[in-house]
Amino acid sequence: MKCLRCSQTDVLVIDHVLPDGTEVKFFWCHSCEEKWWDRDGEKIDVTEVLEIVRRNRE
Repeated sequence: MKCLRCSQTDVLVIDHVLPDGTEVKFFWCHSCEEKWWDRDGEKIDVTEVLEIVRRNRE
């Protein structure tokens, strides 16, 4: 996996399943510290991830 910002390959990837069953991946670049989330191969904003979690806590 290459970083979206700096193209380095030293990227941490964490697979995670949200409370509603949505599968997402969290990425963190060790070189430039860029962070991003992915769902079904598409980048999503962290606010969308948090909204899914919030909806399922109510």
